[in-house]
Amino acid sequence: MNLNTFGGYIKGGDYDVLITHGNAMMREDVTFDTLVVKGILQTTVCRGRRIVMDGGILNSSREIVSDSLSGHGRICAQQHISTQKIAFIGDMETNSRLTVEQGIRVNGSINAKSLVTPRAKITGHTRIAECAETGKLEIKPIHTAMFERFGMNEYLEPSNIQRINATNVVLCNTNCQKIDAGYVALSGHTHVERVIYEGDLRLDKTSSVRLIEHRWDMEDDEDDELQRKVA
Repeated sequence: MNLNTFGGYIKGGDYDVLITHGNAMMREDVTFDTLVVKGILQTTVCRGRRIVMDGGILNSSREIVSDSLSGHGRICAQQHISTQKIAFIGDMETNSRLTVEQGIRVNGSINAKSLVTPRAKITGHTRIAECAETGKLEIKPIHTAMFERFGMNEYLEPSNIQRINATNVVLCNTNCQKIDAGYVALSGHTHVERVIYEGDLRLDKTSSVRLIEHRWDMEDDEDDELQRKVA
């Protein structure tokens, strides 16, 4: 079943393609193969295979669950957002966790309680209230004069993450309390309270770390001690 609606109430059912314009409200028992949001869509729960934002706004009073999120616009969930992959331009916000099983690429802003994903590349502004758990995390700002001109002041502030657990971390213009990672590169006025690293730590002259700890491999220490005894 396909539906192209120009507002109003979307009844429950299983839709192949669901396209929403104007102001629409979707029942909790709606499922879909593809949802295209061109207007403002309000929902309690949003569940389906593919969500495509076409300049619209998706607001969920509970969770958003899908195989993929793509396009441009604004996505907001009061509870968690869970998906396989994200390729998105715009603003994404959740009062709970953002879980992306394959990887996330966002140009815009992310505001979440926690982030869990193997790979994340975010260009814009990021705010994680608790912890980002990733394999590779890269955050850098967008440089443009339009933010100040249009009062988009959040993009002028540094990104802020409470804690990062990752393999590789590359941050620019970001404030963070604690990083625990293998490789860490900090630039563009990035300031971190504590870094625990295993492989390499690099800072440019504008960035700082208050406390640095190198995590030694206990097996390497045991091998060194054995070599000294043999010698």
